[in-house]
Amino acid sequence: MRNQRKWAISAEIGMNSLSSLVGPVGTYYAMPSLAIDLGAGLSSSGLRPGLRARYLFTPKDKTSFYGGLGLKYGLGSGNQEVKVQDSDTKADLKLETKPTTFLDFMLGVEFLANNGFLVISNLGYSQLLSDKPYEITEGVASDKGKKVLDTVFGSGLMLSVSLGKAF
Repeated sequence: MRNQRKWAISAEIGMNSLSSLVGPVGTYYAMPSLAIDLGAGLSSSGLRPGLRARYLFTPKDKTSFYGGLGLKYGLGSGNQEVKVQDSDTKADLKLETKPTTFLDFMLGVEFLANNGFLVISNLGYSQLLSDKPYEITEGVASDKGKKVLDTVFGSGLMLSVSLGKAF
């Protein structure tokens, strides 16, 4: 049986996750079966805060599977150019990242020990809702280079693991 907690703080590492590559996540357990997470981190689209809701299927068990939805907003590069290299031609490109919005769909598992030790594991998909996540300001990208940029800045698989403490 799980000791019910109201708050948790954790560090998340992942790909396309709530806190991007790595960052902090705060969790509020609104009900035993409903967790609300707030996170932030640096991503390819700049600083990116996010919010997600997770429904715990077995909230009384120490280990509970969940389903969730999230929303993330990348602030972009703020009119600052980023220098990158075309993956195919190795030509130098300059681009600006635009503000972006992502909708996340996820399944995962949460483990909460009686002492408050928390592990959250996540697998899902992050769907880009914005039109164009970047603009090339200098140079011309090859077809392969455009595909790589679209992969880096666009929709994709989401994976993450968080370790933290609930209290």
